[in-house]
Amino acid sequence: MSGAPLRLLLVSGSLPPMRCGIGDYTAALARALAESGQCQVAVLTSRIEGRGDADETPGVEVLPLIQRWQSRNLARALGIVRSLKPEVLHVQYPSQGYDGPLALLLGTAARWLLGVPVVLTLHEPMDWDLQAPAMAALIRSTSALIAVKPNLRELLHPWRGWMVAGKHLQLVPNATPLPRVTPSAERVRAVRERFGVGARALVAYFGYVYPGRGVHRLFEIADPRTHFVVIVGGTIDAAAPYFAEVSARARSDDWRGACAVTGFVPAAEAAEILACADAVVLPFEGGGGSWNTSFLGARNQGTFVLTTALDARGYDARENVYYARVGDVAEMRRALAAHLGTRCEPVGVPTWEEVAARHLAIYRGARRT
Repeated sequence: MSGAPLRLLLVSGSLPPMRCGIGDYTAALARALAESGQCQVAVLTSRIEGRGDADETPGVEVLPLIQRWQSRNLARALGIVRSLKPEVLHVQYPSQGYDGPLALLLGTAARWLLGVPVVLTLHEPMDWDLQAPAMAALIRSTSALIAVKPNLRELLHPWRGWMVAGKHLQLVPNATPLPRVTPSAERVRAVRERFGVGARALVAYFGYVYPGRGVHRLFEIADPRTHFVVIVGGTIDAAAPYFAEVSARARSDDWRGACAVTGFVPAAEAAEILACADAVVLPFEGGGGSWNTSFLGARNQGTFVLTTALDARGYDARENVYYARVGDVAEMRRALAAHLGTRCEPVGVPTWEEVAARHLAIYRGARRT
């Protein structure tokens, strides 16, 4: 792109320090776009306690101006867009912060009232029952529709598939949230001593702890006599009871001294634990894949990864990943025993620079529509 940087406004209901994977994604994307030098990036997000108006990301203007994402606030939000004069408005959907349809209504209004090209990224196959009209209107108004999951169209509720009928879904894979760490002997020893692993194999989980992630399966797949499980991650408010159940299981008589729950930790610390582990187990209840940041963060370390999938089976030696059937504990136990401790040179893990480049191409196309 030549000339002045493109003026981009991202819309996301959440952004760090708010706990939300889509908020983390938006922050990483904004940072990569700003670092490209080809975008002037602003992010319209929720006002939450603990975050002021100051920009915490170099090159990114964070605008925590939305108290409630309700339709009654549309005029004010539209006024913010009008004052910023973005050349492209990019809505991320869904996210933890949204408590109403404002983001959807804002995208549609920006397109038809202000003439701003709108891009929409769909992160999850939501049922959208309560906001179906607003979602349908925005989808039909978009200049570009992005999916992070390759099978998003198939995952939509049968009654909602008509919303994307005839629309081109552009797949832009996710990128890893974690740096790559080289697991030197000294680092491995330090991590094992920190948790008191002893002679057992170190099995790690990384990511948010809520029911859809199947974290409770770890206690069925691993064996406290031969494995030490480290659960790297915390939870969101809505899943607090599940997190409490997992934490209680980690303290139970069977697992006391063989399991640790770290809560949220910095990215560098999480990466070090995964790099020094003998295996990373991600027993997702809905299947995992290349769109999942926990999966990519683990793969980026070269550690053996055991996960579930809906459309892949068995061990992929190039990726050092075993794809098991969802909920098949016996298969996952066998795979863990067979590939525990296997390492490889990470290949094919997308970077945020690559993700940003794909978005820039989409923004250029949106401006021409």
